[in-house]
Amino acid sequence: MSTGELVLFHSTFLPPFVQYSVVPAKASSKNKPHLNLPIPGLSSGKLMHDFGVSQNCTVIIDCPISLDPFNLRHNLSAIQYDPNGPTRLGVFPRHSPENIKWFDTGASIVMHTANTWDESTPSGTRVHILLCRMNSLAPLYHMGGMEAPKSVCPDNPQCRLYYYQINPESAIAQQWALSSIPFEFPHVPRHLEMTAARYIYGCSMREGNFASQFMESVKIDCLAKIDAKRFLEIGQRTPPVCPEGSVDKRTMQEILCSEDPEDPIQVFALPDGWYAQECSFVPRKDGKSEDDGWLVTYVFDESQLNEEGEAKADSRSELWIIDAVGMKEVVAKVFLPQRVPYGMHGNWFAENQILNQRDFTGFRL
Repeated sequence: MSTGELVLFHSTFLPPFVQYSVVPAKASSKNKPHLNLPIPGLSSGKLMHDFGVSQNCTVIIDCPISLDPFNLRHNLSAIQYDPNGPTRLGVFPRHSPENIKWFDTGASIVMHTANTWDESTPSGTRVHILLCRMNSLAPLYHMGGMEAPKSVCPDNPQCRLYYYQINPESAIAQQWALSSIPFEFPHVPRHLEMTAARYIYGCSMREGNFASQFMESVKIDCLAKIDAKRFLEIGQRTPPVCPEGSVDKRTMQEILCSEDPEDPIQVFALPDGWYAQECSFVPRKDGKSEDDGWLVTYVFDESQLNEEGEAKADSRSELWIIDAVGMKEVVAKVFLPQRVPYGMHGNWFAENQILNQRDFTGFRL
């Protein structure tokens, strides 16, 4: 984050269930770490994967997903999802989790947040958060290489880029989806995090959905660039009906047919049989616009699979470098010596970040 701090949380099976830490870039008498601070207001172990951090606030996401390993003694899943329970957003000043305030919204599952930022208004501070909101527990099964049971999958699986505007003193003021297309593994350029960044990049697909019951329906063959600023302006003037409403109601096929160069959703569609992974944005030095740069992602050609659908021993992935302005051109390809399995996360680190890492004094085995 721009402050140089490392902000993290961890979940446990015992009270207080979630603990929170802030580690400064350089510790001093005025800049002390805050370690293992309890998050108040949680009544059970929770499955949490991500959270939001703005310049001044932290947003903890308490989805109705309990995590209890003792269920295994009764041949029950350790993870239980309550589709009728609320999702709660907990907002607090970054260094003061004891001042958390919880706000209820409809049941959902959130694996990844995209961006969080503050806005000062005459009536007080507003906190904005963009995240990927799902209505299905299926991705947790897919991570384990399993098809999801029908009981955790709705008939209309959704995983969309979703917006919440929160007044930390009173309520969730607005909530709705920016688009109807499947959208996961979101990415905001690192130098624009915690600001009202215009573009959100992420993974999508022509068919299927990240929240689908079947693993074969989760193949990333599209990278999408969503003009969040434009959709937020439209949605704040005329908010869609929540929780199902979205500003842009088009399908991926309809977007791919668009010939509008100013379309607020630009899509890079991979060739048939090729599939991508999470992307990262690399800014051009002295770029002329926010999107002046490249997307980098691992891709794989499934013609290298054998008759059983397994990767051959000599299978190879590629790293593609894609022009982020037009979202059409692959400007370079790096041929890798082996296959990179699906599901790998990636990030981009500039040379100065690598050179300026803090020296370590020791490590534990």
